[in-house]
Amino acid sequence: MERITRTKAIRLKCLDCTCNQPAEVRKCPVTHCPLWRYRMGHEENDELKPIRKKSENSDEILDEDLE
Repeated sequence: MERITRTKAIRLKCLDCTCNQPAEVRKCPVTHCPLWRYRMGHEENDELKPIRKKSENSDEILDEDLE
């Protein structure tokens, strides 16, 4: 069995959950799912936990709202 990346595994789980319907993965209403932020192959921002980024001037981590 070939190993797959974590991102690919999450995407495959989301497709499994939506009966292999990619459009349904995008429209997924289950925002309390721990995988929801990663369903599109990258981390997405949500109102409960904004994406954290480092500031340019230091090693501080800043919270950003990407609305």
